[in-house]
Amino acid sequence: MRELQPDACLFSDAGPDVRWVGNERGEAGETCWATLNRDDFAPGAADRVRLSRGDRPGTHWLPAECDVSIRPGLFYHAAEDDRVKTADQLVDLYFKSVGRGASFLLNLPPDRRGQIHPTDAANLAEYRRRIEAIFAHDLAHTAIEVNGPTRSGGARFAPRCLIDGDPGTYWATADSQITPEAILEFGAPIRFDVIGLREHLPLGQRVDSFAVDAWRDGRWQEIGRGTSIGSRRLIRTADVETPRVRLRIIQAAACPAISELGLWYDAREI
Repeated sequence: MRELQPDACLFSDAGPDVRWVGNERGEAGETCWATLNRDDFAPGAADRVRLSRGDRPGTHWLPAECDVSIRPGLFYHAAEDDRVKTADQLVDLYFKSVGRGASFLLNLPPDRRGQIHPTDAANLAEYRRRIEAIFAHDLAHTAIEVNGPTRSGGARFAPRCLIDGDPGTYWATADSQITPEAILEFGAPIRFDVIGLREHLPLGQRVDSFAVDAWRDGRWQEIGRGTSIGSRRLIRTADVETPRVRLRIIQAAACPAISELGLWYDAREI
């Protein structure tokens, strides 16, 4: 495999490249580290809790893969044509997999013709439309100012890197500052209900927990919090309208290296 298809990712409980998330619901743990103590795992002896959560610290980099079928099972059955996951359900699974730092592997079984059933195809197309609509416009990019402590070394580590759209840059602080804050200032109130964060993964997962606040009624109010970030962390909130947003690093193993803070508006009903 390594010789003939060197870029392929091999999958099992223990990798060697990606790990099973420990369920077939398509959901990663609310806390999901990309690292795992791989040698603790062997075929037929799955520890579902640890596979869902990962290990911190862990000996190997083994991101979780969330597998699930668009139907109740892996294969097509005509009796299940009215049990296909809806676009809303698929969007929810996206937030519980990709939005927790894992990958999302969706099974699409062909029908007796060897084609994807029209219901499956229609729901999948609507799912794609919904995801593209949610993330079409990052409101964080409209911030007129981003403030916070900065690591020496120039603009590459400035708080503005949180919203520059460049995955190669990131906000970082001095080694001694492991619980800093960054504040986004907007010229007028913005409205959003989705928060997103990414870490600069070449430096690993550094943040253990964080919170996001909005300025409302003359004070900061917490609107979301989480633990692991990794490749992506998405948080859905009720509608928020505010002229200022604050990111707080609550606990970290080292100074943060955050490449993105995003804000989007889904306009869904909750």
